[in-house]
Amino acid sequence: MKKLYAFGSKKSLDLSLSENPLGCSPRVSSTFRKLKINFNDYPKVNGNDLKKALSQKLSINENLFFIANGSESIINMIPRILCKPNDEVIIPELTFPMFQTCSELAGLKTKIIKMNKNLEIDLNGILKGITNRTKLIFICNPNNPTGNVLSKKRLISFLDKVPKKVLILLDEANIEFAGETLVNEVSKRNNLVILRTFSKGFGLANLRVGFAVAPAPIINKLEEEINVFPVSGLSENLAISALSDDLFINKTKEFIKKERLFLESNLIKIGFNVFPSQANNLFIKLPNSINKGRFLKEITRADISLVDGINFGKSTSQFFRVSPRKRIVNKEFLKRVKIIIEKEKISR
Repeated sequence: MKKLYAFGSKKSLDLSLSENPLGCSPRVSSTFRKLKINFNDYPKVNGNDLKKALSQKLSINENLFFIANGSESIINMIPRILCKPNDEVIIPELTFPMFQTCSELAGLKTKIIKMNKNLEIDLNGILKGITNRTKLIFICNPNNPTGNVLSKKRLISFLDKVPKKVLILLDEANIEFAGETLVNEVSKRNNLVILRTFSKGFGLANLRVGFAVAPAPIINKLEEEINVFPVSGLSENLAISALSDDLFINKTKEFIKKERLFLESNLIKIGFNVFPSQANNLFIKLPNSINKGRFLKEITRADISLVDGINFGKSTSQFFRVSPRKRIVNKEFLKRVKIIIEKEKISR
């Protein structure tokens, strides 16, 4: 996970983490300046103020929300608390690596389902892979690292076909950038957990606020296993402020789309294979003529941070994940990469 997040090796030109290049909503900054917090007071139990705000925003009963220190902490909890050792978990071959890591640490047996030829999650393949031992399925939508989006219609059809005894964890960490949320499906089903975060679209990664929407019995089990103060009062108040600014989220979505398309078209011109993305990441494959080892050395010399595809699996060792930034950064990135590619071609 340290390699995935480029800890200790982030360069001056950083396109690794999928942070919001626009920062956060101006309302958050305004709230921060005006906020009066007694630092000797404990925050609200179980993030109850944020639960109420989410309930109003999403029109869902507040008892169906679970607040946590980032959505990664929930990913860690689900296999450990809701499954037993040797239960089977199904995970797409190319997705957020923490799904497999946390499942294996909890003693689960992982079954990996290959992607289709466009590196999309194969829902039919997952359905065929379900056995009597299957207790959990992970789906990421939009998918990380590819940015592929599964339509709401396809996902609901998939959910209808999954046995009710099998829990589906649907990670919507990047839903603000593309796709439709399925949070309203939770009240209709006993086996669906939706994960969301304030780290991506809302631009609050430093506050570490995530949440799950799940049936009440699952929420109760999760809250039995966590500190009653899952986030700080400061984080909770600022997350509530961010939640109220739809204009900022829409602006972020349009900005990312514009910069993603700019990067995509120019990377293709340079010679990269770029897989279709609708979200805030691009998954790119090196030109066949370029040696991966030499390219890694060159981007390090060029002071560029990317996420190496090897962190998502051996089959994607020739890939990199690129997260769009502001135009000035994206232009400089393309300029430096073009020099590297042309240099490598000449050296051959």
